Amino acid sequence: MKSLAAFCLVALTASSLDAQDASVEQAVDAINQKLSDAWTAADAAGIAALFAEDGDQVGFGGVSSKGRAAIAERYEGTMASYQGSSLKLTRTSLHVVAPDVLVADGTWEIAGGTSSGGGPTKGFYTFVLAKQAESWTIVSNRVKAPPAN
Repeated sequence: MKSLAAFCLVALTASSLDAQDASVEQAVDAINQKLSDAWTAADAAGIAALFAEDGDQVGFGGVSSKGRAAIAERYEGTMASYQGSSLKLTRTSLHVVAPDVLVADGTWEIAGGTSSGGGPTKGFYTFVLAKQAESWTIVSNRVKAPPAN
């Protein structure tokens, strides 16, 4: 009987998460679009506003930033290295950890503009997102670049 109850609880939880998938996917894609738009506008504060107040990020060079102010500062420097460029983020997978916690993986690609210092123009990202007050926010971000050939 306990096994049946546990199975039913798991099945009910899974079905309620499945019902949210479309809205969750839309929310993650909207965050990707807002981040891309802010990048194109060279709006580092706009990017940082997508993060939780105590959010963190590790860039493709291994530099870690904690908190919105540090994240904005880091993006200002990164965008200065890619002046006039645009950023495209494409979600490739989504894992619902809990109704209010997600892990999203995807690819990023920088186009146009100039890349000072020969930095990478494409790679991978992982977002950990949390739902806070009915909206999703980035809690943690890891950016990876493919190894040089």
